[in-house]
Amino acid sequence: MIGINTVACMHSGVFYGYVGLIEGIVARIRGEFGRPMRVISTGGLAPVFDGATDVIEKIVPDITVRGLIEIYRRSTQ
Repeated sequence: MIGINTVACMHSGVFYGYVGLIEGIVARIRGEFGRPMRVISTGGLAPVFDGATDVIEKIVPDITVRGLIEIYRRSTQ
């Protein structure tokens, strides 16, 4: 977690900065939404944060592509 040189410290800062960002955004959205909700992380970098925070319940890196494929499938039937 704590780096032993400048580059490692920068990597740690960026990584845990994003973890804090994720947790903060989720807390604000949950507070505004007011009901339980699931948090699914998506995108090419989603697996990077796997296990780094408890707010992410599931990681589906390609959910956007899956959705686009489904939209295409439904529109061509």
